[in-house]
Amino acid sequence: MAYAPADRDIYDADSHIMELPDFLKRYADPGLRDEIPEVSYSASIVTDEEVAVIMDQGGRHSDEHVAAQVALGDALIEKSKEIQALGAFNPGDRRTAMDLLGFRKQLVFATHSLRMPFSPSSKLESRLRYGATRAHNRHMIDFCAADDRLMGVAAIPLDDPELALKELDFVLASNLKAVWVPHRAPMDRSPGHIDFDPFWAKLAEAGVPFVL
Repeated sequence: MAYAPADRDIYDADSHIMELPDFLKRYADPGLRDEIPEVSYSASIVTDEEVAVIMDQGGRHSDEHVAAQVALGDALIEKSKEIQALGAFNPGDRRTAMDLLGFRKQLVFATHSLRMPFSPSSKLESRLRYGATRAHNRHMIDFCAADDRLMGVAAIPLDDPELALKELDFVLASNLKAVWVPHRAPMDRSPGHIDFDPFWAKLAEAGVPFVL
């Protein structure tokens, strides 16, 4: 029996990927990979040892760990957390988690990989900011591609209006369902600056929501 009642459609609006260290590097353009850092868990309760064990297992949970998570049944939603959660970073395991939970759809956000794309630093080069953004969005597309219940959330910083619009074109051609923009002013402009009119107009025309 799934967590969600069979007679009710429940949409999960706040699920996350717990990114492994190579989340951005693996999907970045080859010329940028050396300059894009690994995803850090320094501000998280997840320990380096936990991450190291998973990476030593080929970026997967052990079969025993997956079996123990599945055995939780309805308790999965309260006891399966952070990087040890079923489907935290593996799309096949996420499909199993969705079967157990019974959600109709699930918005999927990143957790730790947006430090570079959303950085407030004006010194960060646009090629790196938007290169990391594209890597994030490619990985999110890939993660959500195997299950149409997963509604991936793209990331697009607004610091460069032309590059933001270019990234939006890429996102709208994908299976991502929402666009996450930073909850800060984009450098020397307001989010409502006339330079962003084409961005907001294209989002509205496509019927794609943005989130903060």
